[in-house]
Amino acid sequence: MKKYFIETLAQRKFVVPMLILAIMIAAFAVRIYKHEDWLYFKMDQARDAMLISKAIADPGYLPLLGPRAGATTLESGFLRLGPVYYYFQYLAALIAHSTEPYVMAYPDLFFSLAAIALVYFFSRLYFSQKHALMIMAMYAFSFIIIQYSRFAWNPNSLQFFLLLTFFGLLKFINEEDAKKKKWWIALWTFALAIGSQLHFFGFFSLLGISGLVILYSLKPWSKESWKKYFQKTTLLNFSKYFAIVTIIFVFIYAPVIISDVFEKGQNANNFIEALGSKPTNKPLIEKIGKNLEENLNYYCLITTSDCYAGDLGDNTGSVLVTGLILMAGLFLSVWNFIKIKDEKKRNFLVLLMIWIGVFFILTIPISFQLRPRFFIVVFAVPFIFLGLLFEFLENRYGKKMFFVALLVTMAIIISNMYGTYAWFSEQSASQNSRIKVKRTLILKAKDGVTLGELQRVADFIYIKHKEGANIYYYVKPEHERPIQYLLEEKHDPNFNFSTLKINKDPNAQYFAIVPDKKDGLDSVGDKYKLDFDVLSREKVGQLLVAEINFPTRAVSAEFKVKKDSGSEDRLFWKDVFGTKVNVK
Repeated sequence: MKKYFIETLAQRKFVVPMLILAIMIAAFAVRIYKHEDWLYFKMDQARDAMLISKAIADPGYLPLLGPRAGATTLESGFLRLGPVYYYFQYLAALIAHSTEPYVMAYPDLFFSLAAIALVYFFSRLYFSQKHALMIMAMYAFSFIIIQYSRFAWNPNSLQFFLLLTFFGLLKFINEEDAKKKKWWIALWTFALAIGSQLHFFGFFSLLGISGLVILYSLKPWSKESWKKYFQKTTLLNFSKYFAIVTIIFVFIYAPVIISDVFEKGQNANNFIEALGSKPTNKPLIEKIGKNLEENLNYYCLITTSDCYAGDLGDNTGSVLVTGLILMAGLFLSVWNFIKIKDEKKRNFLVLLMIWIGVFFILTIPISFQLRPRFFIVVFAVPFIFLGLLFEFLENRYGKKMFFVALLVTMAIIISNMYGTYAWFSEQSASQNSRIKVKRTLILKAKDGVTLGELQRVADFIYIKHKEGANIYYYVKPEHERPIQYLLEEKHDPNFNFSTLKINKDPNAQYFAIVPDKKDGLDSVGDKYKLDFDVLSREKVGQLLVAEINFPTRAVSAEFKVKKDSGSEDRLFWKDVFGTKVNVK
């Protein structure tokens, strides 16, 4: 019996790591499949890639501020996030010795995989190994989470740093050893400082949730807590924690602080202006109703891969299931908090309740502008709620309910894998023909155009280029920067190109990149009001690229090509320590 027990225990210790490894390998395979060809490479991705390519050539061109926080233009310019996302991309390009677009997406791929492992360890703060594994598996194969891992965008890595923030916070609160607590608060600060630079909404979510959880742990409503606050040891510890938080936060936010010093607080003023901007002019009750609808819809998408299009009425079954999961999870969070005596588990439940509560409140003002990216903050929540439901059923009805939980887990994984398969099928078909895109949910332009297609367009232009000619190309705005970047990647000093201008350049060679449809090229004539000839053309998936000529345009031998100055509304490290670039 003793030998059997030892062998079983050893086997269990072996099985759990192997299951984690198997989930991670399968999740990696899904995320890396056709990663280069099917990568989304739009305006934002090309803009970031251009910036990083410049920094690889000269590190002085690393910026002190990051991407724009939304598309809203303020009186004094754009509100910008911190630059940490650009630094991740810079490190990836440096390590890979490449500035190819897919290299810029490696940090998001890495942190997406790291988030899967972290979901397991975070869940273990409350759940058993088997339930933590189920939560991890469901999270790993969620269709929308997979979609957010397969291209470069600053919000994508927030899921990892949000989980790391909450993991560090709970470990800090639960730890009794004062020396170890210092390491956990350092981890919490580090993760929060980075996560808050990845998305403006994430900034408020991380601060709001963390602040309320800390407030709960301090228990200011208790007289005993107040007596403890003024003890010499407590005050000394508080001062140490405050020093650690300040040092780490200032260090990670140093570029933002330095930028505001040079720019006389411009970004800070933009931040204040953005806070004061008016939300959608709708009655509060209408916003709450819309928020409930959007939350149900997106939680349904996260959990089942369904509800990706149409109204809630079109997805009644999936929405009903999701609503029941959320209601059961909320109920069990409150119920377990009341019943459980284990303070560590109670802290986990408090975090969970505050997490979903703060998110819902923050989304009320923007309920009519919600997009999938906002829900990165709560990607893990529905699966944790399912874990609570699995635990309750097993405690109430015995271990036989473990198999029911396993069947539910498998059903959710299969549903999401079907959603991923349908999306992959769309992407595969879009490489060769024009199709209607349904499953691309993360970007406004649902045109189905991927990096592989854009690369073939750029290759067509480069091959057709005549020696000594200056290229001018017409393209939709969302593809202007991507084509420019891919043409620049040719690294040919004799290859000059620009967006299409009807000018007097005698060496001009014109191209048009339009949707592959019958009247696709008509947009060129409509815009420039000139007749043109089509010299050659090629269908490239969703696109049509054509070499064209304007036979009636005027030419002049005295024409000179003008180069763009390329200045930006932000500072670079060159501005601080070297040659001035953008200092006003």
